[in-house]
Amino acid sequence: MRRTNYRTYAGTRFQMLSRDQLQALFDGVLHTLEYTGLEVHHEEAREILKEAGAWVEGLHVRIPPYLVKRSLQMAPRSFTIFARDGNPKHDIHIGPGRAHFGPGPTPPNFIDVETLERRPYVRADAEIVAKVCDALPNIDFVESLGTVSDVHHELAATYEFATMFPNTSKPIVAWSYGRDDAEDIHRIAVAEAGGQEAFERRPNYVHYCEPLSPLVSTFEAMDKLIFAARHRVPVIFTPCPLAGGTAPITAAGIIIQAAAESWMGLVVAQAISPGLPFFMGGVLSVMDMSAMILSYGAPELSLMMAGITELAHFVGLPLWQTGGCTDSKTLDEQAALEGALSVFFSALSAGDLCHDVGYTESGLTGSIFQTAMMDEAIGYSRRITRGIEVNDDTLAVEAIHNVGPNGHYLREPHTHRYYKTEFWYPNLCDRHNFEEWDMMGRTRMRDRVIARVRDILATHRPAPIKPETEETIQRVLEEAEARVAEHA
Repeated sequence: MRRTNYRTYAGTRFQMLSRDQLQALFDGVLHTLEYTGLEVHHEEAREILKEAGAWVEGLHVRIPPYLVKRSLQMAPRSFTIFARDGNPKHDIHIGPGRAHFGPGPTPPNFIDVETLERRPYVRADAEIVAKVCDALPNIDFVESLGTVSDVHHELAATYEFATMFPNTSKPIVAWSYGRDDAEDIHRIAVAEAGGQEAFERRPNYVHYCEPLSPLVSTFEAMDKLIFAARHRVPVIFTPCPLAGGTAPITAAGIIIQAAAESWMGLVVAQAISPGLPFFMGGVLSVMDMSAMILSYGAPELSLMMAGITELAHFVGLPLWQTGGCTDSKTLDEQAALEGALSVFFSALSAGDLCHDVGYTESGLTGSIFQTAMMDEAIGYSRRITRGIEVNDDTLAVEAIHNVGPNGHYLREPHTHRYYKTEFWYPNLCDRHNFEEWDMMGRTRMRDRVIARVRDILATHRPAPIKPETEETIQRVLEEAEARVAEHA
């Protein structure tokens, strides 16, 4: 049976805002950029903006709507970030309807995988995080879950990337303090890719830059953005506004401010390198007025992130999303509740790159156990958002006829065709009956998560990097150490 213009398959998606509401948000961003503007603390960036058509007075920059719209038209909605080892299963295809998940960067603390105690994050933890993420089936990209504390602070990002890169073939989202360590990171990625031209054809990492709320593009954020644009590195330009603190308290207000802060970077990036893959962003949540923290477990985080995701997709940009995080200090019911609900909302809104999977303690502590538990929640969510496929075979009319009244479907060829793909099978959730669960030691989710992480670390072997990349990493680290020593 053939049907013209018949929609045979549709995933499950969350749609919160009407087109009129999205247009109002879009107009609000354009108005903010044109009449309020931002401070840009980077002379070269201001010159680039002025030449492109922006109004520049000292540090103050205002951007006319036509320039914003032109930049939006140049930035691609769909593109691919590639696995470093060429494994297509680990490529990330950015495009409508696709949500991808990974950890976040920079917490100062980490949950030790052996002692389960909170302690400062060290270089060896970057290897742990990369290996576990490499093995988890629903984690698509890798970040560190911490800031390396046992090297010179200016080299933390360089050592982090150099440690993660050999321990995962999945794409990495990298951050840096400035241009020097951005260059360190890029040299490693280019060595593995086979040169700059090869990297541009198959980029294997994304660079993360963060402006300052409210409405400030710092020198460091702009300097990294300019470096990324000139080297054709896909870039994220994402503020972290707090509703009621560094941004308006209303969801619509914080979305407008965050988009304005991000689109300043978009205009600069497209002026330098038209067509550069660009993720608009914003880690949007509330300042809890009693605890005075940025809440990573608040329902408003999911609400605001869904709103800015819809705005991003309305204007044709991919979004840097947030989910799988918690305000809990330990691997408990609160961590599961907050993390799973935010993952589900991210999946429903199809946030393109959803990070911070594994953040605990309001972003102050990274936990690879939280990441592993959320891997299960992501798989669960993906089965729901995959939706229901309706075609001649899935309608199962013939199978129903074959079995008839009072039969069963266990031997039906139709069952054998679909049972491996139609159902979601858990890795951590327990489905045994009580007697079996009792015989297996009455393990809780926490127990199973810890056991799984430790088993991955004991058995998983990531794809190796090229020998020339190993040599490049060694040279980069030696030269970085010398650079720091020279300025000591």
